[in-house]
Amino acid sequence: GRPFSTAGVCTGSPEEDILGNRNMKKDQAGTLGFVPQKDIVYNKLLPYADKLDNESNVILARIKGNLARAVQLRELWPGVLFWTRKLSTYLRLYGRKFSKGDHVLFVKLVYELVTIPKLDISMMQSFARLLINLLKKKELLSRDDLELPWRPLYELYEKILYSKTEHLGLNWFPNSVENVLKTLVKSCRLYFPESATQEMLDEWRPLLCPFDVTMQKAISYFELFLPTIMPPEQHHKGFKLWFDELMGLWVSVQNLPSWEGNLVNLFARLANDNIGYVNWDLYIPKIFTRILRSFNLPVGTSQMVVPRYLTNSYDIGHVVLWISSMLGGPQNQAQIQLNGLFSSIASFYHPSNNGRWLMKLMKLLQRLPASMVRRLHRERYKKPCWITPVPASHRLTDQDITDFVESMKQPVLLAVFSKTGSMDAAQALQNLALMRPELVIPPVLEKTYPAMETLTEPHQLTATLSCMIGMARSLLSGGHHYPEGPAHVLPLLMRALPGVDPNDFSKCMITFQFIATFTTLVPLVDCSSALHEQNDLTEMERELCSASAEFEDFVLQFMDRLNF
Repeated sequence: GRPFSTAGVCTGSPEEDILGNRNMKKDQAGTLGFVPQKDIVYNKLLPYADKLDNESNVILARIKGNLARAVQLRELWPGVLFWTRKLSTYLRLYGRKFSKGDHVLFVKLVYELVTIPKLDISMMQSFARLLINLLKKKELLSRDDLELPWRPLYELYEKILYSKTEHLGLNWFPNSVENVLKTLVKSCRLYFPESATQEMLDEWRPLLCPFDVTMQKAISYFELFLPTIMPPEQHHKGFKLWFDELMGLWVSVQNLPSWEGNLVNLFARLANDNIGYVNWDLYIPKIFTRILRSFNLPVGTSQMVVPRYLTNSYDIGHVVLWISSMLGGPQNQAQIQLNGLFSSIASFYHPSNNGRWLMKLMKLLQRLPASMVRRLHRERYKKPCWITPVPASHRLTDQDITDFVESMKQPVLLAVFSKTGSMDAAQALQNLALMRPELVIPPVLEKTYPAMETLTEPHQLTATLSCMIGMARSLLSGGHHYPEGPAHVLPLLMRALPGVDPNDFSKCMITFQFIATFTTLVPLVDCSSALHEQNDLTEMERELCSASAEFEDFVLQFMDRLNF
């Protein structure tokens, strides 16, 4: 076979695979009596897979019958609670192995159970977790299939989180209830009716007073409840009703009030859900200025820090989502501003710099490439569903990706030797190498080879090896972007052997991890005989076949090293 191959085995053409899947679904639908929404694919590998369809059908029928009977009899305890737990167990064992009609009915029934007035809190949480699980795969149910009212959830949230009796000791709510309710609203808001946005604005607009504490309450409700995934023809009933008003409010405040973070989270979600449908060009310079200011970086010799800025700074997860969603498009203004942002903060990543602001900067560095990889997957590889795709005019081009990687390369290479450790930089390099290996891997290799030769700088070795571990798959894949990548495997493995040193535990552990990663991805097989047996090898493949003869030397030297 071909050397250093990490590709899976392909049994046929994509068309044959699709036809095979369709035939399998037809056979399964014949056995079950319906087309399942999404069952667990690994179940078919079990030795008793042929019995699972009949078994799951019996269990599902029992759950449906008994749950319906318990609801009709209004027997919440133990009937409804017991059979909803059985449904949760069914989801864990078989996945969503029921028809779309059953899926919709389960969601509507559990939603009604969650919003029963004066329901016991522990029971409400149990139903809420089941509903979150049922709604987790949003591509399975479209807005046409399901519609859920928003007001019962709002009343439940208001009653629990803004309770007028809890501080008097008349009510007690567990600490987990807030997170459960927030996750529940996030799962359900996709299916709020198209009139919901206007109704929410009518309900909470009177609370919008920047000089009152009610402002925080109103903005947090807007952030949590406002639906942002709607078809383009309904945008005039969605975000267009509030975008200009809330954006004007955000632009006008300068002192970073406590509610500004919630507003930024809402804008980030809006940008991510509607790439290409919201025009951010007017606000992009202001957005990046505010992001830079929220890092609270020291300027000049003064190290004075205002405490308010530390508590009210933006959430980095939403900041990177906002930035990655604005990139691309005909003018790509966001990339120009991003270049400026990294130019202004690059020196803060230098290993000699340290401060309380460094953690935020490292999080930005780690999460931004990951967010870009997710967006690329969504635009190019994700299976299409009912959610509106990104328009072709605003999809990321190859040049956009190259510009993005170039803008991040210098800060990431500086951050490799940071005082906070190299893990954040290693994760950033891993994602950057997935996009553009030819730009990222060579400079890291230039740092890795000298670090392996020297014995006096162990920190440099551990930092560069952790980065190489992250980029191992991109290095070994080769491909047309970086075809010379696999040629570095043997030199790196041979040079890593001196790192197996019992006197330096951290260096020894990272070396073992490095060797384990590479030997997992590359089978240690002598392929030199392929030079005489195959005539269709490229020049690079011939070199790799010749080099694979050294695997035996590596294994023998490695075993000798272990006999300390």
